[in-house]
Amino acid sequence: MTVQRQYTLPHCNLILEGLSTDANDPLSPLAVLMNAECHLPGATDATLTGGREFLDSLVAAVSRYGQQQLSGVPYPSTAGNPPSMVEVKPGEGPYHHLIVQQQPLGEPVSDINAQLPLDIKLSTVQFYDLMEAVDQLLADSQTLPDLNAQFQAVSRRLVQPTEPIAQRAAPAALGAAALVAAGLALFFVPLPEFEPTRPESESSPPAESSTNPLETNPGANGENNAPAALAAEGGDLDQLENAPAITDAATIALLQADLTTRLQTAWADAPRPSGDLVYRTVVSEDGDILGYKYENDLALAEVENTPFPELTFVPVASAAPVQERVAQFIATFTPTGEVVVEPTATASTSATAATSETLPALGDRVTDGDRIRALNSTLYDSILAELEPLSANEALRFRVRLTESGEVVGYEPVNAAARLMAAETPLPGLVTAANSTADQADFQVVFTERGVLEVSPWDGWPQ
Repeated sequence: MTVQRQYTLPHCNLILEGLSTDANDPLSPLAVLMNAECHLPGATDATLTGGREFLDSLVAAVSRYGQQQLSGVPYPSTAGNPPSMVEVKPGEGPYHHLIVQQQPLGEPVSDINAQLPLDIKLSTVQFYDLMEAVDQLLADSQTLPDLNAQFQAVSRRLVQPTEPIAQRAAPAALGAAALVAAGLALFFVPLPEFEPTRPESESSPPAESSTNPLETNPGANGENNAPAALAAEGGDLDQLENAPAITDAATIALLQADLTTRLQTAWADAPRPSGDLVYRTVVSEDGDILGYKYENDLALAEVENTPFPELTFVPVASAAPVQERVAQFIATFTPTGEVVVEPTATASTSATAATSETLPALGDRVTDGDRIRALNSTLYDSILAELEPLSANEALRFRVRLTESGEVVGYEPVNAAARLMAAETPLPGLVTAANSTADQADFQVVFTERGVLEVSPWDGWPQ
């Protein structure tokens, strides 16, 4: 069965057409993508079209460039990689360039079939609408569940230091000068006279100690086993306990997604455990893993089979308490090969706002198109009347269910930021018909980072 999914914004309209996995259910995900179209009103009169390769390249280019714009850290290009079908590059002033290759990749270029790349100049508003359309596609699990944005933390070596090199080098230069001065002063101090005496241990037997030597002395072979235990726990987390906590829910959500991707990628070829491996891990604001600690015995025994020893960042002054802001997560490596990362109770002061609302399978549906449009307008007005400025710096997406009479049955967060900040939205206070058995309809509600409220039918506008 051929189905069509649309993601419409003022300056961008993304349309996907393909075959659904279940011919009897138009809401089932797409099994085959036949065509993808991207309309950019005001930027170009042409319609960008292509297949799955075009869509994957568009999602990757927009996501990576958007991450670069939001973080302010340029993502390094890797030499030797084949050219991408779609690229986004910065332009002059507030403009951006969307470059689409019209020449089929992999085919030889000649004077007959040579085509110049299509260069589309986008304003910041136009690019953000394009990025919003891509984000809505990635958040929609009923279209292409296997499509996702591959975010990757940029190495801190690429971040411009906040202090000039002269200021950072001053303590080291001062310490070296003090060491030289102390050496010169000690050079003129005479050596003390020493008269050897007979140790008391030779004249009297040693006293018995009540202390167990295994608790205070090195191991049976004279080797200290403490470093091995410390390494197994990924460093001393005591120095991280008093570090300031990250309280911004959107930042925690981004760090959670980045940590999940990094651990899942690095653990792809590792042997699977016999049970869950649970670790508490601390992550800095720029995504570095500063420490980790096992939460169950199996996690301690199999820590070397996890990516933590390789990915953990060890600071130069490891004995000094950490002063940068951090977030704590619980990472679980399951026997099925999945890595689940969840914020701890202390990861954010906003974490208490997380909602446990979930929606069951939709039963009897409202099918009348006029009624769905009326319910969409009613839901928009109800939310807008109670809406106050939110503290999130990324979009919050929810699935909201209404009865045929307009009462709110419940809601379900779609992305991580929405789960953390649901309590800041008017949705919890609008639920009045949680146990209703009347015909119902689902709607998508988006609180954008720019403070705009968007409400639309979950299955698209009726014809």
